[in-house]
Amino acid sequence: MTRTFRRKGRNVQALAPVSLSIPSGQFLTIVGPSGCGKSTLLQIMGGFDTPSTGTVTTPAGPVTGPSRDIGMVFQRATLFPWWTVEKNVAWALRCGGTGRREALQRSRELLDLVGLGGFETAYPNELSGGMQQRAALARTLSLEPSVLLMDEPFGALDAQTRELMQEELIRIRQAAGTTIVFVTHDIREAVFLGDRIVALSGSPGSIALDLAPDLPRPHTHEVMRTQEFLDAYETVWACIRDQASAREPGRSERAAEQDDQGESA
Repeated sequence: MTRTFRRKGRNVQALAPVSLSIPSGQFLTIVGPSGCGKSTLLQIMGGFDTPSTGTVTTPAGPVTGPSRDIGMVFQRATLFPWWTVEKNVAWALRCGGTGRREALQRSRELLDLVGLGGFETAYPNELSGGMQQRAALARTLSLEPSVLLMDEPFGALDAQTRELMQEELIRIRQAAGTTIVFVTHDIREAVFLGDRIVALSGSPGSIALDLAPDLPRPHTHEVMRTQEFLDAYETVWACIRDQASAREPGRSERAAEQDDQGESA
């Protein structure tokens, strides 16, 4: 598929032809230089944007718009501040027709799953950033999506919380068996989380690297000390470095970041 935008009277190609096949249950991470189309690709996968050419399909059929089968977690938790955590999670179930008592019970089960047992009656402003993201993840998981899309979900967290959330996500994925596509700028995070790492080229984005490192599983942060991890990290970093140096002369980082923000709008 491809994606071209119309900006200031001219066509700008965000994605060159991109073709991906993601096996059920795989954890795929996507990295690349700023402005390479990572967020655009994820938006198209989720049905929030339409490819200029090509299609996205799941076992349920073609993706023509947002659906319960594909969940999305954004960089910042989008919780209703006037509701408790359990009501935030139950809301998604209630929208799907689940009864109030059953929705609250399932909400509590999911909050236990993401490590928020005991915080069911807390309000979002009473939680840390990492805890809010866990609640947002629980709400998305309540829809039981077969595919979970995550766009820089840990980008706003401090380093310690980010590492804890990475391990938590691996644990949740093992329990739920969900297919995950995770966009990040952090190469170390991409290699640590991913069964498979895809690196995109500079704008227009295309697949520059598709790597499935043979790392010990389940992943814990001790895996980062292994030679296999270091080799995979260096391979991905070399690709990203090459793509960054190959970008058009004179293009500033600020302009690239603005492009990436434009993709997410």
